[in-house]
Amino acid sequence: MKTKTEFYQSYFETLQKKGFTVQPSTSPDYVADIYHRDKLIAFFTKNDMVMKNPFVEVQDKLMDRIQTLAKSTAVACGICSDKPFDEETAAKLPNSLYKINEHNGVVLACKQHPLFDYVLSTYRCDEKKNPIQRQYFYNKEDAFESFATRSGLINEKRLFSETDLKVIYAGLVKMRTVDNDMTQDDLNSVERLVDKIEDIIPELQKREKALDFSWLFGSMERGIERE
Repeated sequence: MKTKTEFYQSYFETLQKKGFTVQPSTSPDYVADIYHRDKLIAFFTKNDMVMKNPFVEVQDKLMDRIQTLAKSTAVACGICSDKPFDEETAAKLPNSLYKINEHNGVVLACKQHPLFDYVLSTYRCDEKKNPIQRQYFYNKEDAFESFATRSGLINEKRLFSETDLKVIYAGLVKMRTVDNDMTQDDLNSVERLVDKIEDIIPELQKREKALDFSWLFGSMERGIERE
């Protein structure tokens, strides 16, 4: 889960499918209002909490269901559910934050969250040591990558984004299937690159298999037509 927007969309869609109604909140304190059978039973707050409406009677099992759906959706979206730091070695910061690492004035920190488990962030410090330019992450790999590039541990110009890799992958798959002038060494190199990108983005493997099947089926049809 790279952004909370992804979670909101998945969670609210799930609630709708389960018989709840979700509407934009009229209060600045909440993200959304949650209804059940035309009764406003709960609010989703800007602090990412599900809060029961104190002015109506709501069954506990109904609230438990809403909470469970929120948690399961967050897990499905790829939240950081394993503690990414050691409390004995990580430095304790204000506001229940733990500093995981610091390099070149960039800090990698983490805070436990009741819904998203562990929310990570990277930020710089101003002259008074106050955090500035903070970026939040709900996935450990994204947070660690951000810290590595922002702090200069890794040269960002030498990295490919996920979008870049998908474009390269599509080109490699096409090259592998339509380029008849490639040597065996070239094909082996392409295969290694395809496998490496699939390890990074596993969903491409399923898509590539489907594309290969479609290509094979089309070739079979053309062969039948020629006969």
